[in-house]
Amino acid sequence: MNVLITREPDKVKKFASLLKQAGHCPFSLPMIECVPVDADIKGYFDHGVFTSLNAVKYFEPYRKNVTFGQITAVGSATKKALEDAGYKVDLMPDEFSAEGLKKLFSGMDIKGLSFLLAGAETRAGDFHEWLKVNGCDADVVTIYRTEQIKRTKEEIDGFLKDNRIDVITFASPSAVKAFFACADTDITLVAIGPTTEKEIKKHGHSCHTPDEYTLEGMIKIINNL
Repeated sequence: MNVLITREPDKVKKFASLLKQAGHCPFSLPMIECVPVDADIKGYFDHGVFTSLNAVKYFEPYRKNVTFGQITAVGSATKKALEDAGYKVDLMPDEFSAEGLKKLFSGMDIKGLSFLLAGAETRAGDFHEWLKVNGCDADVVTIYRTEQIKRTKEEIDGFLKDNRIDVITFASPSAVKAFFACADTDITLVAIGPTTEKEIKKHGHSCHTPDEYTLEGMIKIINNL
């Protein structure tokens, strides 16, 4: 199948390689790009929670000023990125979402503990609010923001038609918003997880979502289409 990747330019290579290995033809039309945001982060936190590859990437300038008691990674790709950067990952939820984080920490005595959630300007889920309700100090800090790549409807429609795209993949709500801000489609859609799926449904479309919220999970879905 001809599969469109809408991820940021620096994240296309891995997904394209996995698609090729599975016998598909990947095409890239990035809808978003990330830019760093200056932040003031320092001191000790009982828990550092990283929810994406970008969170790991854009936290790098601050790591020398921060100490964590434990580190939690949301998703196997995030865990690998942290370990590649030299961190020890202590915890990872079974479900790669805000709900998965709640389930992970609900059985622990966390009252009074400090959490650092450094990441995107716009957050998915309400884990930080849940932490506050449960007596924790949740420090939510923006270290990068996502910006739409400006494209026209004619550009997108032409790309889809010229490359005979069979499937469009979305790995974030931001990419969904950027796509439907200037185009529409009746092509099959695949979302990486429930948060991205929810955004697709807001635009009046249905999609396929894997049980495992990973690139590999998306490819399993595509293989069975």
